[in-house]
Amino acid sequence: MSGPFSLRYLHLFVGEKSPGTFILSRNGRLADYVGVSMEDVAGAIRHATRQSSYRYFWFAVAASAGEAAQLGHTWYHRYHPTDNVAPPAEFAGSAWQCTTDGCAACALAQPRH
Repeated sequence: MSGPFSLRYLHLFVGEKSPGTFILSRNGRLADYVGVSMEDVAGAIRHATRQSSYRYFWFAVAASAGEAAQLGHTWYHRYHPTDNVAPPAEFAGSAWQCTTDGCAACALAQPRH
């Protein structure tokens, strides 16, 4: 994970279009939001910060969409972001499931078959 960086300088730190995971923060110390992008982490950060009070970000580029999704769930559980109403969405076609014991949020977010 790299950061925290000022969102003003996003273009300097995240250039290539790639899957990834990110944390947004208002104060540069606490995780307020955890997000995942299956294709373009820089674009997802830009989209998530429109009309928001976030000023800082951390990010990690992932080798695949699956890796980004798994890291997003890990960060969600580790940092307890205040602005996420649910864990970052799983990607289409994934059989991945949360492995955190007792995670009611992930259990409720899982699609039912």
